[in-house]
Amino acid sequence: MHPEQIKAAMRMKGVTPTALADELGVANSTVSQVISGRSVSARIRSRIADITGFSVDAMWPSANNPPSLRRKRETVEAMRRGFPA
Repeated sequence: MHPEQIKAAMRMKGVTPTALADELGVANSTVSQVISGRSVSARIRSRIADITGFSVDAMWPSANNPPSLRRKRETVEAMRRGFPA
């Protein structure tokens, strides 16, 4: 989900990111970073999921499938031969 959709879902349930930060005893910026996906906190994500009724996987699908920074062997070998992968 887009961060604005997450915040809208929270507001629909009557909870603002600031109120959530106060409830959990964390900084507003921490909640904002988790919502945007720039930071990971299982506790904050779980609480947002409880509030909104969406699953953590539905809101942050890349959390379970982080992008791979490594190239596959076949890609590297094709690049060495001068062929596109």
